[in-house]
Amino acid sequence: MTDAPRSPEDDAIEGLNECALAILVACQHRGPLAANELQTLLDDPDVHAQLVILVEERCLEELAGVFRVTRAGAQRLDAVLEGVERELTPDDPAFVRRFQREEPSLPFDANTVWAEAVCANFRVDPDALARIVPDDFELDLYDGHGFVSLTISRLQDFGIGHLPRMLRMNFYQSTYRAHVSYTDFRGETRRGCYFVRSETNSRIMSLTANLLPEFRAHRCGTHPILMARHDGHLVVTVDSGDDPAGKVVLVLDTELAVHGMPPDSVFPSIPAAYDYIVDFHDAFSHDPDRGEIFILRIERGGWDIDVLDPVDAYFGYLEEGPFPSGAAVLDSVFYFRDTPYRWLPLVKETRPRGHGRPG
Repeated sequence: MTDAPRSPEDDAIEGLNECALAILVACQHRGPLAANELQTLLDDPDVHAQLVILVEERCLEELAGVFRVTRAGAQRLDAVLEGVERELTPDDPAFVRRFQREEPSLPFDANTVWAEAVCANFRVDPDALARIVPDDFELDLYDGHGFVSLTISRLQDFGIGHLPRMLRMNFYQSTYRAHVSYTDFRGETRRGCYFVRSETNSRIMSLTANLLPEFRAHRCGTHPILMARHDGHLVVTVDSGDDPAGKVVLVLDTELAVHGMPPDSVFPSIPAAYDYIVDFHDAFSHDPDRGEIFILRIERGGWDIDVLDPVDAYFGYLEEGPFPSGAAVLDSVFYFRDTPYRWLPLVKETRPRGHGRPG
């Protein structure tokens, strides 16, 4: 049995007995106090000893005979109080406002239909995947494997609000997303994805994506993307030019769905794969300079997936991408159609102290 991981509140409380905590609270809320004032206020024989310890730990400073809370002391006290609030009143609006706010990237909601889409799922060595995922997020492992999913889709009638169809856009997009989880300010863990690469075939849509904070971690490129069909055969290509990591050539027979998962897949069943690959509604990004986490939420229809065995496939991401040779392999391919999507307002959250993977 392993010990539970320490929280920032554990570190803040360590070395603080009841008297020391009371001294910090008193000096924080009443202002600088002399030792005799604290003794009268707290009526505790340990006051003088704790004052010495708190000064040594730089939580208090003594100036002209009075004790003042330092910045380090205030941060330590805040961590303790946040821990108490997190345990007792995690949904109190005042507590929530300290960490989280809705801040839309665009002054309107965007919506579309994924008219036709392919999702290729790569299982990746966790150590290799961890190198391209920020420490704010944990890898969402399945059976000890990390995962990156490539979704190539034909977006139909992309637009804002109730914009008439004649003013909407149709285009292709290709996105690579690492499966991760994020522990929020309440200590609750939510599953989602972190985008590691994106392309569209539309300069306007790529420019729009690059103006949004959700895509701050990478640049959305513009390359030819094509889905061509002949009877049941679907050919999907991404021509990323001089960047071999983005090249895709995929040939599928959409009329020959397989029963169950491929023999080499780590998933025991289609429902198990769906639960892991599909069944979440958050995408994450971050601003490391401001210590903010971005949570992009979506409302969407279900993916009515067929599992397909590729007739032929080439993924430059596996051969020329960010991972060492052999660290990433194709696990499975999904195919689905006619799925509505709506992007909800962006939520920005102040990163809780001490959260995330060790650097």
